[in-house]
Amino acid sequence: MPFILAACFIPADQRIIILDLDFTPLRILVVAGVLRLLLREEVRKINWNRFDKLVLLWAVVGAGIYVLQWRDMRALIYKCGVLFDVIGLYWLFRQNIHSWHDIIYPFKVMAVCCLVLVPFVAYERVTGSNPFVVLGRVETWTREGTYRCQASFPHSIMLGLFWATVFPFFTGLYRIGRPKCLYGAAAAASVFIVVATASSTPLMALFYVVAGLYWFKWRRYTGTAGWGVAASLIGLHIVMEAPVWHLISRIRLIGGSTGWHRYHLIDEAVNHFDEWALIGCRSTSHWGWNLYDVTNQFVLEGVRGGFVTFLLFLAMIYVAFRTLLHLCLRCQEHTHRILTWCLFVVLLGHCVAFFGVSYFGQITMWWYMTLAMVGFLSEGYKCKEYAATINLLPNWANAAGR
Repeated sequence: MPFILAACFIPADQRIIILDLDFTPLRILVVAGVLRLLLREEVRKINWNRFDKLVLLWAVVGAGIYVLQWRDMRALIYKCGVLFDVIGLYWLFRQNIHSWHDIIYPFKVMAVCCLVLVPFVAYERVTGSNPFVVLGRVETWTREGTYRCQASFPHSIMLGLFWATVFPFFTGLYRIGRPKCLYGAAAAASVFIVVATASSTPLMALFYVVAGLYWFKWRRYTGTAGWGVAASLIGLHIVMEAPVWHLISRIRLIGGSTGWHRYHLIDEAVNHFDEWALIGCRSTSHWGWNLYDVTNQFVLEGVRGGFVTFLLFLAMIYVAFRTLLHLCLRCQEHTHRILTWCLFVVLLGHCVAFFGVSYFGQITMWWYMTLAMVGFLSEGYKCKEYAATINLLPNWANAAGR
């Protein structure tokens, strides 16, 4: 609960600085959480599986290559902070997710937070004044006469993506049990917040997660569909005059969208592959106009950590998708199948978002929580005691499953 409350209501620029070390609210909570586990002797043994090792390897290799690229103390301090965020949040969430009940509980908290946030976003949408300015350095931007609400988040896109990627679980929990009114209202509220951001990337992510939820009945054909999409993209790349990623420039859901910038960034990353493949590169500003802003998580992984880090990032996501899909197809409990598919769709939403933005601010907490949930399922899927975790679902969920 503290992590979710901090992410939803405390601006990311709030921090305590000690000897050039930045302690954001999330980092302070990580310290408090680790101390709690140690002092109360609640640390449990985690059976580190392939996915856990991939997450750790991706974080460590990326940090090491970045420090090698810059070779100064400031880069070392910066990457130590990043590793503290990644490993600290991931390990802490893995320690506290013991069952499906532990996965469901955060979304109950998020549902309440989403409903509480709606009046503030509505006020910002109408007046153009951000009520969270009293808590930090936030503001409201406009695009072609429309206010782009951002609430306590560092950017309107981050606010929209946070709730667009939470939406699948609100919908799944609405389907399987009570309180339906809470999750139904939260799902509607999250859609309102996404629309209020007036940003194409969150709207696109919301479109894909809705489509992914409808795909549930055909989930057995997901692998075939995935390879079919890949083959289609390769075919289009061969027959099109422009590269296939030029299609991104044609996406224009909101007036003033910068789809061409996203395409141009990918295109220049491909053209400058030899520049960043080994140990990344320090700047992309010379790639083209305004390309210092790396609005693509996949490109950012390569720019900061080279081709190895980029491949580890892709491998981590692939293993996560594969684990969730196999689990969804092989489990016996209907409730369990729905929730596993919802997590699959959440991951899909994150991947769609990565083509339009690189994560920063509070949404990183939700990304690492998603990874920790996948890590828990990967661990349980290999254990004989896995079936027992189903029985830890709340009574209403078990009843809905039967």
